[in-house]
Amino acid sequence: MKRLLCAVAMVFVVLAPSAYADDIPLLNVNITYVEMHMGPSDGSGDNVSFLFSGLGTLITGFGGMACYDWCSGPITDTSSASVSEIFLGGFNSIRIKGTNYDPSSSGFSDSPFSMSGDVNGSSSGFFCNDTCVQANFTFPPFGVSWGLNFVPVDGGFQFVSGQFIDGTPPAPTPEPGTLGLLATGLLGIVGVIRRKGLICR
Repeated sequence: MKRLLCAVAMVFVVLAPSAYADDIPLLNVNITYVEMHMGPSDGSGDNVSFLFSGLGTLITGFGGMACYDWCSGPITDTSSASVSEIFLGGFNSIRIKGTNYDPSSSGFSDSPFSMSGDVNGSSSGFFCNDTCVQANFTFPPFGVSWGLNFVPVDGGFQFVSGQFIDGTPPAPTPEPGTLGLLATGLLGIVGVIRRKGLICR
């Protein structure tokens, strides 16, 4: 019986590393702030820029909204302007939990953008530099909608810009150098106070 247990243990030790060798690390990321801007459509498709932010995370990119019927030329009634899904064009920069990833070799598996022009509650994707990670994103329930700006023109209104901003930007993380300067300053103040005899030893 001991030999059987020993053999099972040895098989487990030999095979266990190979069973997990190809696993891709999984990151769970909370996005707390979303900012999107839209301009008029000239037919090229990419008229939206976006920013997703969370603790140690900043993703920026661009895409397009299918709004040609109201965001390209003058319209007679602004109530006919209705936002729709944004189609991802690409990324400008990707930092997830403090690590930078290559925008050209990364992407979402399922779109973070909803059919109604805002952001879905969750999304996931694969992000690579020298190695790849899978990231699952959660977005808070946003309580705002797009703000669309028009200017009067002859016979109607011309779309000029739109924005969607909601959530709370994360507080900036202090750089290690900043923390070092702060610690040095505090030590200096303590030294001066001790020299003046204001702190009991």
